[in-house]
Amino acid sequence: MEIPGYRIDKEIGKGGMATVYLAVQESLERSVVLKILDRVQRSASEEMTQRFVDEGRIVASLHHPNIVTIFDIGLAGEDLYISMEYVQGGDLKKRMESHVPAKVALDIISKIGSALDSAHAHNVIHRDVKPANILFRQDGTPLLTDFGIAKQTDFDKDLTSTGIFLGSPNYVSPEQADGKTVDGRSDIYSLGCILYEMLTGYKPYHSDSVIDIVIQHKTSPVPKLPEKFEIYQSLLNRMMAKNLDERFANAQEMLKSLEKLQALDDSGSNELTPDFDITGHTPKEDKTKKTMKKSNIVLISLLILSAIFFFGLQFVEIRLKSSEARIDKATTASALPTTMISTTSNIAQQTLETVNNKPITEENENPPVSEESDIVEKPAEPAAPASEQVTRALAWLGKQSLDEFKLTYPPKDNAYYYFSRLLELEPDNRAAYEGILAIAERYVILAERSLANNELEKTRTYIEIGLQIDPGNEALLSLQNLLSNQKTGFWQTLKSFF
Repeated sequence: MEIPGYRIDKEIGKGGMATVYLAVQESLERSVVLKILDRVQRSASEEMTQRFVDEGRIVASLHHPNIVTIFDIGLAGEDLYISMEYVQGGDLKKRMESHVPAKVALDIISKIGSALDSAHAHNVIHRDVKPANILFRQDGTPLLTDFGIAKQTDFDKDLTSTGIFLGSPNYVSPEQADGKTVDGRSDIYSLGCILYEMLTGYKPYHSDSVIDIVIQHKTSPVPKLPEKFEIYQSLLNRMMAKNLDERFANAQEMLKSLEKLQALDDSGSNELTPDFDITGHTPKEDKTKKTMKKSNIVLISLLILSAIFFFGLQFVEIRLKSSEARIDKATTASALPTTMISTTSNIAQQTLETVNNKPITEENENPPVSEESDIVEKPAEPAAPASEQVTRALAWLGKQSLDEFKLTYPPKDNAYYYFSRLLELEPDNRAAYEGILAIAERYVILAERSLANNELEKTRTYIEIGLQIDPGNEALLSLQNLLSNQKTGFWQTLKSFF
């Protein structure tokens, strides 16, 4: 691969729609990162191409010391690329593997908050603020990067047409998980999740189920900080408030509250007590109330510690795979349950047409909400009325898995799994049917790319899996025919397509 003006040294990463290379810009002899859109993706998906172009254009329009710099965006032959700053200091995800002092954590939040304030001022919402997207220069300066799913609030059309926004489950805002219109307050919520994780070493919500984590972001109270970090609780409460009206109205407002905390921290003032309010007021309480409050805090802390000890053994912190993992690792294997393949085939061929022809009523659009439980029923048990929280989470996770090319693998964390579970709960769910068909279309992309690389066995595997999902997919059938007729000669095979 050649990009005029650049000398490519090595591949350093690969995601669902692009490959990232370390390169040298020859005119200035400086190291840069080249992000090159996959050719097959570009030809197969206008949405992917538009998202890629939007990322370069959006970031290039932002000039801030804590946002990664874009040098160039261009087209070289069939290769669409973005040239950006090469950052060598690692990311926040790696740094959080060891202790992050509170003072350092506040400084990072302040600088990234300032970057978000600048982006929001240009009507740009990041929508995927997470530790892996916060990089560091060698001097320790934190940088916000990866605006690949960002949106501009003045666009008539979102970067995704489904109404389900992408993001990372451990840092997703309640409104984002619901597929609602988002603004800058969504990024503030995600930044609050990061603050909590830096201070405590744990993510805000824990479960062995991705679905449960998404639901907790929407329904569970803001997590409590340990006693030594109580001073930051009021800040966290306003960053992670479930009710948008209770959250900071904008990043600028959040930064002012941060400055007050940092000023007290730097001065070592004895005003740095749990009673300090980020609005600048210190509540006046009589000694009796203060004594009762301290006693209550001690009692509640003991109860919390007991609960953590008892329930801690029952929960496993989920390790979500980064969307930057290679596609091959997530797609060469398949966890399709053989007992459901025939059912899925019928769905892909027949039932979607039935649903498309079925009149849409309010009852179809708004599935019944269970007042008793938000837990998804086990597959072996009769299906209960679907909780709106669960169905929204399944739809969100299915769409995200599609974007990350987690199509039928790993087990219980792939697009097929989530859409299938959604169909169990709501047999007439249009989004679930369309999601399953979209899985087959993703296998078309993978098969075409592997065929272009002359990886014939991998191509056959992708075709076989895709046809299990959608036996009538014309593109997969054509590719299958192409492989089976290789021995008949090039011109004869080409003629068969016409």
